[in-house]
Amino acid sequence: MEIKENSIWINKKNGREYEVIREAIDCTNERDGLIVVVYISREVTGKLFVREKMEFMNKFYLKKE
Repeated sequence: MEIKENSIWINKKNGREYEVIREAIDCTNERDGLIVVVYISREVTGKLFVREKMEFMNKFYLKKE
């Protein structure tokens, strides 16, 4: 599944909204080539969050428009 830029996702655990910046590629030696999602909190400014794509898909759901 493609995760679209600027889409809003809700954390299943805490119910908070997050905005996806974009997908990226992890270049850390042990994880080289792993697809990750870069996102921001709608409540906290100035911080970027990164999570492996499959984990992101398990912990968040897309907000219905």
